[in-house]
Amino acid sequence: MLSHCKLGVIAALLIPMAFAQDVVQPGLAPGTSRDRVPTPAPNAYIVTFRTGTPKSARALAALQSGAQLRFNLDNVAAVVVTVSNAAALNALRNNPAVLRAVPDYVVRTTEKPSGTSGGKPGGGGGGTSSPLTFNTRQIIPYEVQRIGIPGQGNDGTGIGVAVVDTGIDSHPDLAPSSSSFTAFGSSCQDDHGHATHVSGLIAALNNEIAIVGVAPGAKLYCVKVLDATGSGTDGTTMAGLDWVLTNRNAVTPPIRVVNLSLGRSLALGETLENTALRPIIQALYNAGVVVVAAAGNSPDLEVSQFVPAGLPEVISVASTVAINGIRTCYLNGDPALGWVPADTASGFTTDGPAVTISAPGEEHTDIVNLGSAGCVGLQYGAISTTRGTTGATRKVAGAEARGTSFAAPLVSGVVARIIQKLLVPATGDAAEVEGIRSWITANASRKNEAPLDHPWANVNYPYTYDGKREGIAQAPK
Repeated sequence: MLSHCKLGVIAALLIPMAFAQDVVQPGLAPGTSRDRVPTPAPNAYIVTFRTGTPKSARALAALQSGAQLRFNLDNVAAVVVTVSNAAALNALRNNPAVLRAVPDYVVRTTEKPSGTSGGKPGGGGGGTSSPLTFNTRQIIPYEVQRIGIPGQGNDGTGIGVAVVDTGIDSHPDLAPSSSSFTAFGSSCQDDHGHATHVSGLIAALNNEIAIVGVAPGAKLYCVKVLDATGSGTDGTTMAGLDWVLTNRNAVTPPIRVVNLSLGRSLALGETLENTALRPIIQALYNAGVVVVAAAGNSPDLEVSQFVPAGLPEVISVASTVAINGIRTCYLNGDPALGWVPADTASGFTTDGPAVTISAPGEEHTDIVNLGSAGCVGLQYGAISTTRGTTGATRKVAGAEARGTSFAAPLVSGVVARIIQKLLVPATGDAAEVEGIRSWITANASRKNEAPLDHPWANVNYPYTYDGKREGIAQAPK
């Protein structure tokens, strides 16, 4: 087992810091989805060719049309291009080898967006202030404790996990492979912070600093598809996933798991069946690579309205609260709006019957009197490795690290431990992915009971729970 010293939790460092938290004030209008209608990247398109069209023919078609080729994929018959005018786009669409050309939509991280200082749900606490960094000795986040503390022979050793995100920082608590992919320049360094936080929850090392991840023995692979603003496109995401599929068995250890803490809502006329992202996800699925995706942070929508989380080939993860909060007053002055206990569905989480499992995407919520602000909800993010430090904080770019972005990596760590312990036959195909999905759902904690309904649903959050209690993900013992 891991030493007690390395796995000790420092209670003093986990005392809530009220000035730094996201604040929900009573009586405000509920929030709505920030990504209800996805934005196409300017002049960018994904062009799908007939099956079997060689890469050289695809490149030539782009060249002859006057389009600029950005990515030419190995595992699906598609390219990502930019076009300077309608004539170039029409020339591509008229090519007899082309099946369709669709806009290349913007995708973003699935952390809970920080609101304005006006106190709307999710806002008022983060801003761009410097993060409070815990630099003393190692912490086990409550989120990791809830999922299952790793041990010897049960820590993901020998399993590669691709973090398809904003890059990975050179944090001393992380040890990513030198093999990597970036859609932006030549460096896989994280210039945003999101993926570094995600990476720590998956596989932060068992040493003397920062945190311990769910699978500290797993090997991280940096796949940078989002830029310094936390944004990319379907095309950059497809290019990163294409790299994973091509190189999964060429690296050591092989890549068996992909974490996608990113996404967007479906566009008008787009479906889960025809979205440009699906063929590469299906190819990974058929190759036995487990894709774990964050469900999204739009409580007024369902996971079936999002990609990639809504795709049936992925393991989609909704968010819960890791531990009990405290209450010293009544939010809205209404005693019926109770405290927020552990395993409550996060008020921001996207839900729906297609969600595979839930996991903690935030630490806890306290209901306290905050001076002139009155009775408010203070919402605390997940502690993890933080870009540009040697320690850990609850912050990403100054805002609380709350969201399904931070629930998904916990499940990616669980998958790594399932594969390490050979709990599902290693068939290297879709049957293995389905076996892992079945193991996760069968071994969930509080199945048919959790996630619990959030006491503020439809008061401070526009949420109607689906009634499905899929339970909380649990790692193998």
